Amino acid sequence: MAHQSLNDLPVLTDDFGLYTTFVKGIAEEIRQSQAPKTIAITGYWGSGKTSVLAQLYAQLFGENPPSIKGEAVNNPNRVNPYYQGVWFEAWRYQHEPQPIIALMHTMRQSFSQKRKLFDKAGKIASVSMVAGLSVFDGVIKTLSAGMVSGLDKIQSIGDKYEKDNLLSQLSTDQINNALSTAIDHLLTDLADIPNTDRKCIIFIDDLDRCDAATAKKLLEGIKVYLNLENCIFVIAIDPAQLEASFKLEHAQLRNTGNIQDVSNHDATEYLEKLCQDAHRLPIADKNQIAEFVANNLNKILTNDHNKYVGIIAAIKLELEQQNYLPANPRRLKMICNRLAAFISKTNGETQYHAQSLLFLASAYVSYREIYEMLSVSPESIIDVAEFTKNGKSTIPAFKHLTSSNTEARGAFIHPNKITEFRFASLLTEIEANANLPAWGDYLHNLIQSYNAATPAEVE
Repeated sequence: MAHQSLNDLPVLTDDFGLYTTFVKGIAEEIRQSQAPKTIAITGYWGSGKTSVLAQLYAQLFGENPPSIKGEAVNNPNRVNPYYQGVWFEAWRYQHEPQPIIALMHTMRQSFSQKRKLFDKAGKIASVSMVAGLSVFDGVIKTLSAGMVSGLDKIQSIGDKYEKDNLLSQLSTDQINNALSTAIDHLLTDLADIPNTDRKCIIFIDDLDRCDAATAKKLLEGIKVYLNLENCIFVIAIDPAQLEASFKLEHAQLRNTGNIQDVSNHDATEYLEKLCQDAHRLPIADKNQIAEFVANNLNKILTNDHNKYVGIIAAIKLELEQQNYLPANPRRLKMICNRLAAFISKTNGETQYHAQSLLFLASAYVSYREIYEMLSVSPESIIDVAEFTKNGKSTIPAFKHLTSSNTEARGAFIHPNKITEFRFASLLTEIEANANLPAWGDYLHNLIQSYNAATPAEVE
């Protein structure tokens, strides 16, 4: 029977049981913070930064960010009517010559779509709101030297405001003042609302997937033009990725031959200057990973849950005992999809069936060449075992892999790296029980069963 499959869309639920307190803490920090401020949410690629950013948006605004589907957190008592949320996916604009213009245009669109700017007759609610929107248009045109296409047309009163204020001739400081005033008008017309309760909160996602030049232009544009008393930025990044992107460029600017020692340090300090506070995503432990995998297998195999409840429980128990899988939600979802496919297309009652499924699903996703070796030759399991014992091999499949360091005092393995081969202990155990050749045959047969057509497919 066909089964469901997980996708990589952001989620508004705490699948690991790790992020609820984390998100609530940052939301409260934003509520209590005085703008301007830039907060970084940091983590590895695939660690769930976008999901956490979306959960934070839902905590603050009681609704999902634009373009993200799902049921938002019902938190009406903590929603501040004088906050405005802006959701900006930096990766989509990395080919723009000035990404700060794309950000300002997104801010303008967000205000015009989310705030109640129009009365029942469809007329603008107040002159100050028209002026606020027109300031954005004027700044956008100024920064783009007038070469702007696709912007919404503003009403004549807005055109007049822009003309009267000569935005095209303003200095940077004057642009900052104009933007700050415009945002304040768009947040609320009530002068007695404290500044801590007037906030435009801009969420920037996928900045670490942009090239170095685009990322720097956007960050510097934020610092120059939007370091305002009513703007808080929340940026999701993998610092290591941005630092690596900035590294060569900084070394070239310094014209130094000591690239390795100097430029990485410069890139780190550069990011610290732009982000006043950073929150690193917590990392799941074995038990949380086991719970995540079991819950998702139950979700994928929901139509045949009773049939597979035993093997799912066995897989969960094994994961609670061994650190086989990376603490990376994106990769774990991929492994869960493969696990479900292997479970539904293969049968096994051997001693090592749960471990075998975990080994093959992980190899399929992370260690492709090992999987292909076993699919062709069951005897290749001997080569895998030799590699786990010696930590090196002349076989190309192991060229970029490292086996577990048994002398290390810490059990931590980088949650994002797939160069760490995590099944060394399993192979050692099976070899000690003199079951290695038989296990190689078993894995090979499982792969053949997986590749074979099901009766329904044959029909």
